[in-house]
Amino acid sequence: MRRIYFICLTLGLTALFFSFGMKTGDTYPPDALLDGLIAQVTGNHETGSQRSEEETTEETIEETDPETEEDPEPEFATVSMLVAGDITAHIPQIQQAKIGEDQYDFTPSFEIITPYLQDADIAVGDLETSQAGPDLSFWGYTGYSGYPLFNAPQELSEALAEAGFDAFTIANNHTLDRGYDGLMETLSHVRSLGIKTFGAYKSPEERNNPLIIERDGLEIAFIAYTYGLNGIPVPEGHEYCVNLAPDFNDITSLIEDIETARANGADLVAVFPHWGEMYVSEPQPQRLREVAAEMAEAGADLIMGSHPHTIQPIEWFFNEDENGKERAALAVYSFGNFISNQHYPHNPTPYVEYGLLLDVDLTKNMETGEAWISGVDYEITWVHRDWRHRILPLSDVFNESPEDYRLSETKVEELQTWYQNNAEVVEKYGHPEDKARALDIAEKLYHQAYSD
Repeated sequence: MRRIYFICLTLGLTALFFSFGMKTGDTYPPDALLDGLIAQVTGNHETGSQRSEEETTEETIEETDPETEEDPEPEFATVSMLVAGDITAHIPQIQQAKIGEDQYDFTPSFEIITPYLQDADIAVGDLETSQAGPDLSFWGYTGYSGYPLFNAPQELSEALAEAGFDAFTIANNHTLDRGYDGLMETLSHVRSLGIKTFGAYKSPEERNNPLIIERDGLEIAFIAYTYGLNGIPVPEGHEYCVNLAPDFNDITSLIEDIETARANGADLVAVFPHWGEMYVSEPQPQRLREVAAEMAEAGADLIMGSHPHTIQPIEWFFNEDENGKERAALAVYSFGNFISNQHYPHNPTPYVEYGLLLDVDLTKNMETGEAWISGVDYEITWVHRDWRHRILPLSDVFNESPEDYRLSETKVEELQTWYQNNAEVVEKYGHPEDKARALDIAEKLYHQAYSD
């Protein structure tokens, strides 16, 4: 009751003082008196002036807190990119994938390798088959076919998208296996799945603006060229539809694309050349190493080769950037087959049964804009043709039971031998030592960011 009495008294006095204040021009009730009345009602005897002083003191402490005056730590973005080799579909693969009338399921092929693809921020491969549908006829071929004019069911690219691929190079010697119309259908279908494409285009505008993929503020440009098209001519008026560098004798256009990509904001540039001789374990002709060096000097950071259907060496190139700092570029001359039905002795060498997965970390200093290669690792894969063409990462096979992969112990021992053979090929041009040098450059860039 006493509390109610004081409330009523306070309200009455406030009204009286307010009316008087309106006449005199003064502020009523006085702050001290009003504080006292409120204190009697609420039981809180802290005055407004006391609260103001304490709040001011707290604000002053916050403003002068030395921790808030320290320079912020540098910010980095790191993106992982996984690169795979040739993706082809021969007739035995298509037959194994058939599950009904006009129905195909290629997902078993990628069942085991999917975690590798999905763990990467960007997964890229070489799609070396048309996806033009079953009805389009070209050069006497209709429906689905393997070599020499590839056209796989569109369920193949659907399975690849589900497995985790983000982008495909389409520039290879099979780009026009269903002609210009087949290429346009392939691009439309693959893009409808959310997969980016590069190296083949629907318009001159697309061709003149290299694909740039952004992840976490890091922008990577993708450029692809092929040495040829198996004798299929590019239709007149559609010269833009595929990037050609005949036998890579002249790469002027490719270098211009690198410059355009940089001008368009790319932090790093990845070039995918489809080149060289098939079924050999080193780049042939050897002058392709000079071509790769020229690409690196022109600004390519990654040179990711394909076409030989065998794994070929990794090679590093070191140049100076525009600021005089050492810069590392990475070349893989051939990734071999990611998936195919090629095998020995049907093909000239057992190396066609294997592929390289390259896992690259790319880092950007978000303050300065500098970007570089900050990590590299690889895995060697093998296609189990008798088990729905499943792609097996061999390191996993060796660490687990052979029965888990429907393999005998004898077959696993054979695969261990071929794993070692392929690893020796990969490292033939000094990859371990040069990788250490490249990562040392990356480490210096980290330290410099903290010291600046």
